[in-house]
Amino acid sequence: MKKNKIKVFITMLGIVLSLGSNVVSAADKNSSTLTVSPPNQEIILVPGEVYEGAIVVANSNEADRDLVYSVSVGSFSQKRNDNSNDDYGTVDIETVSSYNQMMDWIVLGKEHGTVAPNSQDTIPFNIIVPVNAPAGGQYATIAIQDDTKLDNGSGNINIESKVRIASIIYAEVAGETHEEGSIIENQLPTLLLKNTVDATSLVKNEGNVHTDAKYILQVWPLFFDEEICTNEENVTTSLIMPETERYHIETCNLPAIGIFRAKQTVQIFGETSIVEKIIIVCPLWLLVIIVLLIVSIIMWLIMKVKARKQNK
Repeated sequence: MKKNKIKVFITMLGIVLSLGSNVVSAADKNSSTLTVSPPNQEIILVPGEVYEGAIVVANSNEADRDLVYSVSVGSFSQKRNDNSNDDYGTVDIETVSSYNQMMDWIVLGKEHGTVAPNSQDTIPFNIIVPVNAPAGGQYATIAIQDDTKLDNGSGNINIESKVRIASIIYAEVAGETHEEGSIIENQLPTLLLKNTVDATSLVKNEGNVHTDAKYILQVWPLFFDEEICTNEENVTTSLIMPETERYHIETCNLPAIGIFRAKQTVQIFGETSIVEKIIIVCPLWLLVIIVLLIVSIIMWLIMKVKARKQNK
């Protein structure tokens, strides 16, 4: 990411709230057709200036049913995980931090609206950037909730849709930014009882702008150079918010039995970590046989020694 450049990605987040068993049949008949666009925008926010933007709400329902919606502004962050699952990317629109100040800068052009079938509605908004706005990342959401009354299946319009889509704004305020990251963990296993490699890593964004961490996992047979699996030409990336950590798992499926060479490369900002290991894939049944064989050999040697002592 270049300094003084803002990337605003408007991504789609659907949150469907369950309202009971009756709603399931009604939802099948009256599923929400709410969509938001464009998928991404690129802008520059300058302290003391106003950015004018817009999102478009569309109703793709071909039936004769208007879509009623409401608009709200909220915070945005990504939930931290517990280093057991790569669920960091889960959207959190409730937690507020110093990187969510932008939610107070956004002024909506409208807070309610109605969209006819196969039509769309434009929601303008302004971002009024304070003169003393901090440089770096700022994040917020513009949430669109479908408030349309639905048919419960008996002809009675008494069920309210509870579908919400959030346009997530990732912004970088022009000024002096700090881009720094560290790689806390980069690990490969040595012995596997299954034929799936889980390469793990933990990176930390210590800067004040979001960035993409990159993960490359390569595996070869022990004595050959033809790769069994690699994502070198389609590198895995993950978005990391400022001052947060992210645990990531990169996987590779291997033959059921064998010895392999593996290499994982992890990058964030200018930091790179490379770890290489020999990996042994030995299923449990084979491991049991090997252990029994070793125990048998040891017992045989002990008996031989005892027999020699008795002969003497």
